[in-house]
Amino acid sequence: MTLPRLTEAEERMWTAFPRGEWVDLRTGDPAQDDVAAAGHWDDDRVVRAEVIAALLLGAVPPDPGRRPGVRLRGARIEGRLDLIGAEVGCALVCEHCHFDAPVRLVEATARTVRLVRSSLHSVNAARLGMNGILNLHLSTVRAGIRLDRARVSGEISLRGARIGPGDRGVAVAADGLVVDGQLEADEGFRADGAVLLRGGRVAGRLCLADATITGADARSPALTLGRTAIGGGLHATALTVHGQTALRNTRVEGEVLLDSAALRNPGGVALAAGGLTVEGPFLAERGFTAEGEVRMPGAQIRMFLSLAGASLSAPDGAALWADGVTVGDIDAADLTVAGGRVSLVGAQVGNDLTLTGADLDASGARPGGGKIALIADNIAVGGTFDCRRLRARGEVRAVVGRISGRLLLTGARLEKPGGRTCLRLSRAEIAADLFCTDLHATGRVKLSGTRVGARVDLAGARLADPGGVALDARTLQAGELILRPSEPVQGEVVLAHARVGVLRDDPRTWARALSLDGLAYESLEPRLPARERLRWLALDPAGHHPQPYERLAAHYTAMGEPGEARRVLLAKERLAHRAGTPAGRVWGLLQEATVAYGYQPWRAVLWLALLVTAGGLVYGTHPPRPLKADEAPHFNPVVYTLDLLLPLVDLGQQRAFNPAGGYQWFSYALVAAGWILVTVIAAAVARVLSRR
Repeated sequence: MTLPRLTEAEERMWTAFPRGEWVDLRTGDPAQDDVAAAGHWDDDRVVRAEVIAALLLGAVPPDPGRRPGVRLRGARIEGRLDLIGAEVGCALVCEHCHFDAPVRLVEATARTVRLVRSSLHSVNAARLGMNGILNLHLSTVRAGIRLDRARVSGEISLRGARIGPGDRGVAVAADGLVVDGQLEADEGFRADGAVLLRGGRVAGRLCLADATITGADARSPALTLGRTAIGGGLHATALTVHGQTALRNTRVEGEVLLDSAALRNPGGVALAAGGLTVEGPFLAERGFTAEGEVRMPGAQIRMFLSLAGASLSAPDGAALWADGVTVGDIDAADLTVAGGRVSLVGAQVGNDLTLTGADLDASGARPGGGKIALIADNIAVGGTFDCRRLRARGEVRAVVGRISGRLLLTGARLEKPGGRTCLRLSRAEIAADLFCTDLHATGRVKLSGTRVGARVDLAGARLADPGGVALDARTLQAGELILRPSEPVQGEVVLAHARVGVLRDDPRTWARALSLDGLAYESLEPRLPARERLRWLALDPAGHHPQPYERLAAHYTAMGEPGEARRVLLAKERLAHRAGTPAGRVWGLLQEATVAYGYQPWRAVLWLALLVTAGGLVYGTHPPRPLKADEAPHFNPVVYTLDLLLPLVDLGQQRAFNPAGGYQWFSYALVAAGWILVTVIAAAVARVLSRR
């Protein structure tokens, strides 16, 4: 290229290049210098792209001791700036410029390229090798940027840039990109198309704070960083993404900051982060919003995951799917789920899991009782599982979970549509306490097979499942069970085969139906008399079971109250015979009336005394005639009565005298009474011996 062919603007640039000086073609009028109005600029501001390419490729040698470079302001560059495969040894700096054709740096080797506050058609820098900075600060690229497999030994700045869609609706295509420094796409960066950085590496921070990315459709990712290694942290506070955000198998050496971010993909996946590894914390709090599923199965977060104050929504789906996640702590205090479930199946939480004040609504758009608000089956929590003041419309479950500290449900409000199970902790293991004080549960609370090292505290709770089982604690194991709700339980309470050290309850709030068969305990509080506890046992809707009575009698015996124990055992025998056949019921009545089933043997002596007295009076006033007057012994009415009453004893009176008329029938009655009395006493003695 020769000088006569250059325009005035090009001549200035040609002259300034060897010294790397600025060429400013602006008028000084902000309205006329606006790059949006570049189509109306005068021709004296036009610079041909081929002239710039010639300078960058060495058409003019540098001045000694100076650094050459193209430095333009306010120019309109015509034609395609084509540097494919070129080795560019000097800087290209354009500010407030307009490029009407693509900039092509494919497979080029370059130093710093700064195209700031400018308007560009497109930039294709695939496989670019750069030792410097690629800077598009506050520029507009109308048809996308390509950085596939580029290697930048410096930084990339897209701060405040606006990128339009290129091929297939992709705004930034950067698969395999390697950046030794930071990649900054923040401060109002906007991409009207997908941003793809798959299988790349950013040694410094990847900044997307206050950026906006809009994908082409809901089926394909709007922002994807899959399999990318980020050395200095992912900073994306106040990021807005319309479409899917994908972090599958991404590795972040620092922190992930998504505070106040908004990820919107209704009906689809808002965040796909399966296999994500984060060495620092993952913060998505202070206004973080996700419309669509947040999926993090198998993610590994070395420090903690925070969703405090976040808002999630995925009706009929998983608002948060973190199955198998490994994390130090999870803080989801005041989390709001406006639709969908929270899934933590198989999660490994090293320390605490916090859901204090969270509001989980799994009701979704469709009615039904099968919704799950929180599922944490097989979860392992190394510290406290804190669900204080949790509000859940849907089932909360942690079947076979393992909690090394306490599970706190104080003040929680759990509701299950359809009246089914609202809290399911079956076969869970809780090393310390299960606090359910002031819990309000509408639906079944299921603690069957649960093992609690210390207390299960239901003081002040309200349990309601009318017509069903409000509390199912069969086979529960706990050091202490406090069953003192604020009002009588609405529904059945099942404690069958549970084992507790101390059972504390309140007669004023006993459930109307209480299943106690197989319940084992060491102590009952408060210490109530047997008549009150018998009323407690009578609440079993299945009727009589001997074990609860035997356990209660053993309890009174251990307390040093044998009389109360006998009262309980007597009630057991009474109920057992009343539940038998008619003949058995009659036999039971006889045993109860005579010796109280062996628990009150003094009754037999009393009956014998009464019968002897009655016989003595009757036969003392009306002695029977002797059978043989000359051989009969002297008549004794008391001995005669005893001879009638004692069937196995012969006192010589019964065979010597023969009463007549009604007195004869009276003697038969005494004989029958004697046999009955002896039989009942024998049965009672056998029962006593068998108990011993």
